[in-house]
Amino acid sequence: MATFIIADLHLSESQPILTNALSNFYERNTILNDRVIIAGDMFDFFVGVDPNSAFQQKVKSIITKAKQRGVNTLFQAGNRDFLLDESAAEYFGMKLIKDFFILSTSKGKALLIHGDQLCLHDRSYQTFRVFAKNRFVRFCFMLLPLSMRTAIAQKIRNKSQQQEKRRAEYSEKVLQDPVVKKAGAAFLKNTGCTLLIHGHFHVFGGEQNAFGDGLSRLGLGMWDSHYSYIKIDRTDFKLVQRAMEKNF
Repeated sequence: MATFIIADLHLSESQPILTNALSNFYERNTILNDRVIIAGDMFDFFVGVDPNSAFQQKVKSIITKAKQRGVNTLFQAGNRDFLLDESAAEYFGMKLIKDFFILSTSKGKALLIHGDQLCLHDRSYQTFRVFAKNRFVRFCFMLLPLSMRTAIAQKIRNKSQQQEKRRAEYSEKVLQDPVVKKAGAAFLKNTGCTLLIHGHFHVFGGEQNAFGDGLSRLGLGMWDSHYSYIKIDRTDFKLVQRAMEKNF
């Protein structure tokens, strides 16, 4: 049995290549009793289940077909799809897991997070994160018509895209910030883990002793020109990045 971890797919109706890439990922990599963990931002934005959406039906079909052949999918909410709750996860054939999820590996215990928990200097985002996690706020937002929820999400997404060009440089700085390193060390020590696995920053690669002696970090990249994943089994632990064009 192997565990595959992916993150930051940013699936959307306007990018069918990414949806096809997810389908091919399941078909080409997973077998009976494997599991796939999607560590947030599976969707470019998610404001609720839409049974009339051909795009959502396609995503659901990919995951449920994998489930039918014995491949289970776990989902950890990201900042783009924090509204994807337990019920919505079940709709897509997945199981929702907590924001902090512990994995046993051949290299010791690993802590999986989406990664937005480390954006500590972005006070406006952290305020939004606390606000968005409030059940009453989420309930009220979901009472809005789907068209209104979509319009609000699209407006936020457009603003984010304007900042995307500066993201790589910003992300590298954040990950090296002493405050972030202190928080990462606390996350690991509080959970008894020695490795932090995350997405969100779209920075692929590993960093030994990132949070102190013996406390390391692995980052997953965004699915775009390349895609990345982590494969964990009884004897092996791999961080892989491949070109999208050559495989999908």
